[in-house]
Amino acid sequence: MKLQLNALNSIKPNIKWATVFWLLNIFLLTAISFRYWQWISIPQGDIRAIIYLLTTQYGLFGAFCLLALAAHCLLCWLPGRLFRGVGVLLGFGLTGLLVIDTLVFAQYRFHLNGVVLEMLFEGRDVIELSWFTWLVGGGIGLLLLGLQCVFNALPRILPGLSRVRKPAYSLLAIGILISQGMHVWDDANYKTQIPSFTHDFPLYYPLTAKSRLLAWGWVDPSLALNKENNLQAAPESVLNYPLRPVVYDQPARQLNVLFILIDAWRYDDANDRVTPNVSRFAQQALRFHQHRSGGNATEPGIFSLFYSLPDTYWLSIRNSGKRPQLMQTLADEGYEFAIHSSAELNHPPFDRTVFSHIPNLTISNSAPSPALRDRQITDDFTQFIDHRDGKKPFFGFLFYDAAHGYDLPPNADTPFTPYWARVDHIKLNNDFDPTEYHNRYRDALYYDDRLIGEVLDKLTHAGLDNDTLVIITSDHGEEFNDHKKNYWGHGSNFSDVQIHVPMFMKVPGIAGADINRRTSHFDVVPTLMENIAAVKTPARDYSVGNNLLNPNAPPSEDLIVGSYYNYAVVSSDRIDVVYPGGIFETFTPDLKPNGSHPIPSDRLRDVINLMSRFNK
Repeated sequence: MKLQLNALNSIKPNIKWATVFWLLNIFLLTAISFRYWQWISIPQGDIRAIIYLLTTQYGLFGAFCLLALAAHCLLCWLPGRLFRGVGVLLGFGLTGLLVIDTLVFAQYRFHLNGVVLEMLFEGRDVIELSWFTWLVGGGIGLLLLGLQCVFNALPRILPGLSRVRKPAYSLLAIGILISQGMHVWDDANYKTQIPSFTHDFPLYYPLTAKSRLLAWGWVDPSLALNKENNLQAAPESVLNYPLRPVVYDQPARQLNVLFILIDAWRYDDANDRVTPNVSRFAQQALRFHQHRSGGNATEPGIFSLFYSLPDTYWLSIRNSGKRPQLMQTLADEGYEFAIHSSAELNHPPFDRTVFSHIPNLTISNSAPSPALRDRQITDDFTQFIDHRDGKKPFFGFLFYDAAHGYDLPPNADTPFTPYWARVDHIKLNNDFDPTEYHNRYRDALYYDDRLIGEVLDKLTHAGLDNDTLVIITSDHGEEFNDHKKNYWGHGSNFSDVQIHVPMFMKVPGIAGADINRRTSHFDVVPTLMENIAAVKTPARDYSVGNNLLNPNAPPSEDLIVGSYYNYAVVSSDRIDVVYPGGIFETFTPDLKPNGSHPIPSDRLRDVINLMSRFNK
């Protein structure tokens, strides 16, 4: 017992010192973070926004320091001088990274990540640092190190500082509750001001609880159906999209436009066995054999398809409520919209982005399963064709979900056997035979293909097939442990099985053909804007893609492909993955580690341009 008490008494001074030391760093990091305010647009007199920003800063950077404190205290058994030295180095590293991030954000309006770290430390000519920059940087580094040394001494020189700990840490907890509560409430009520600040802070992922507040009856459910009447005017932000106002001529012939997407449809499962109706359609269409999505998941995939922007812009778009320039242009030209999705349109919030301001938008239908919802949207679209305003061109969107959910309706045709009677993801492992699992997926695709055949037949019978541009594609692919690394489904890596998708485009007046150059979802918007909407504004002012109908367009190399929480620069010969916090990994196309071949300087420069072109 005496030994235990002696051990406890020996670590108490270290812990007491650490709690004061990291509290001082909370104040320092919060002060440094005010550098972000020069890029934050706060409406004049908006006290509520200021309260949110202040509590968020104190809470976020306080949380960073609490994590550092917890890690530091794991070493509390060290001798006092050594323990304090480790703290000084940790504090210097944390404050130094924040200062660097403020500099990166000021330059590019995105936060420190692996691409930037590689450019800084690989020593190539993408970002050239002058001697003065290095001198100033060295001076700032010495200043930060000096402050950490002062923080090291203050708890011992001013023992009364320990009395500040309790109120300061209590204030930190209160600040977190206030900031997260404000964000939860405003997000649930479709208010854009406070959510628009999310992009301005590094590694900041605020809480949301829209579904829970709706279930509790704390939020008016009609907001989800009438959001265009409740969205506040989007504040000025880092977003500058489009770069210039879009100018167009009234087309002599206004073609209808129909997008048909099958969720999670991999390229090699678009064939005459799995999708026979689509394959027959494809014989009359342009067949893009090297087409990649801008994401390995639904949100970045559809975002890239309709905005023609990398997913790194998603938060800015989502928080501002800015609709795609394609949709705005078609609306200005008098198009009627028919949006029918089997998956809910508010998770991800496409109702507030891609399909914002669409009158009478249906967020979800009431059918109880993905397969039955697919049946419902097919019926809804055919009814639209029967009752539409024949004097107006239409824009249609059909999003099928059965394959994504591996769902089959009762008494479905199942040409691919044996198939998994019940999908049990817990059974999946690196040694699992995917045959039956993949067969069930193919059967679901076969079912959706039959529904798509009904839609295409409806266009023909209504006499619209020669007046409608039809695009059939997917938001992303689907993996069945193809690389033997225990990856299943999507959203987990950036190999071709998750981003290489079918792409068929039937353009009235253009014969079917095979296109073998590398193309992407980013190319769809400029194609429609230039060839359907007669837009004269250069594509680079609203897009990062090229016109698919231009045979001289450069191939889509170095695609910035998004995911749930990270993104990658995907090329034909490499995959460079950037994780939150700046972790950076390079792989070959078949996911083998490949850290010895850096991205060429000119290609890195192009990537940075794509990620910053539409920022102010």
